[in-house]
Amino acid sequence: MTSTRPGRSASVTFAVFALLLPALACSCARRGMPPGGPVDSEPPRIVSTDPDSGRVSVGAVPDICVTFSEQMDRRTVRDAVVLRPWVKVGDNNWTKNAFCMTLAESLRPATTYTVTLMAGCKDSHGNAMKDPYAFTFSTGDSIAPGEISGVVTAKTLPAPGTPVWAFDSLRTPSPDFTNDEPDYVSQAGSKGEFRFLGLPTGIYLLYAFKDRDANRAFDEGTDFASPAPRAARVTESDPVVTDLEIALVDPKEPGGVRGVVLHCFTDSVVIAVTAVSVTDTSAVFSTTAGRDSTFSMGDMPVGRYSVTCFFDRNRNGVRDPGEAECREPHTIQVTPGDVVSGVKLEVPCPELRTISGTISDGPGPGGIKIEKVDTGGAPEAADSTRTR
Repeated sequence: MTSTRPGRSASVTFAVFALLLPALACSCARRGMPPGGPVDSEPPRIVSTDPDSGRVSVGAVPDICVTFSEQMDRRTVRDAVVLRPWVKVGDNNWTKNAFCMTLAESLRPATTYTVTLMAGCKDSHGNAMKDPYAFTFSTGDSIAPGEISGVVTAKTLPAPGTPVWAFDSLRTPSPDFTNDEPDYVSQAGSKGEFRFLGLPTGIYLLYAFKDRDANRAFDEGTDFASPAPRAARVTESDPVVTDLEIALVDPKEPGGVRGVVLHCFTDSVVIAVTAVSVTDTSAVFSTTAGRDSTFSMGDMPVGRYSVTCFFDRNRNGVRDPGEAECREPHTIQVTPGDVVSGVKLEVPCPELRTISGTISDGPGPGGIKIEKVDTGGAPEAADSTRTR
């Protein structure tokens, strides 16, 4: 059996602790990047495509590939790549950061194709592309020069990310969004801008639609579409169409009305304003004019309304007998998301009436005292007593 002297054991332990103490102190005091390096907050980028963007005379290509700058959340990419004109795709696969679609049929001859990668694709850290990316290639000897660009505007809806569809008017003069496949597809960017590339000559009907569940398909009953104000004409002599604005509006979005009431009453008088639906008289909206005689009403369903007003002497919101009303009602059409402005209503001033009352001698030489004057209308002048 071997024994150890207590004094030596204690001295060795103390020496080891003394040596480790500076290292522990340095370790606790060190500040820097957390393990794994800096946090990735940059959105992914497209670094290359196959075929190359702008390439012509493309022959039989089994795959169309897009290579990203970093590892991607593959689930967000698979359904975000769109090829137009439409070609049947058999399968897709990944090789490191490259996503490839395998075509199940041959490309058409002498045709310009556009590949669009929709915004929203995310890298492995959850950073999303803010704008769509598109590139073109051709099986012919040139890229079709047609382009259509513009912006999607939306008053109460987010415009970025809105799908924009283009239909060839000869092939699809009246698109059925649930059944008709668009000839070309684009998407509004971070500022609402959109752009179609590589278009052949033709007349195109453009629509922006609200894809509520982001499934890139039109679902009747939940989604809605808004047309461009005019068709886009791409011709050989003028192949570029710009500044096309599409207002995305929910057809069920309520609107409103605002205006002013012209009257000669004091600002303490209550002027009630009402709007009654022409088709459903139970739909009534009401407010009062402000001290500056202006009024405003909102949350009104789409439709025609008769707008009128009256002097609400009793302040009960109901026009009682004898209360002055507008000369003529104003008929308006409320459209989705819009406010009808500039409406002018007028309440006539009280008519001059015969003054009746009691007159007696007033104080002082030649004084006349009017005990009571009934002006027959304006409250600010009723029941007044004057002496002259």
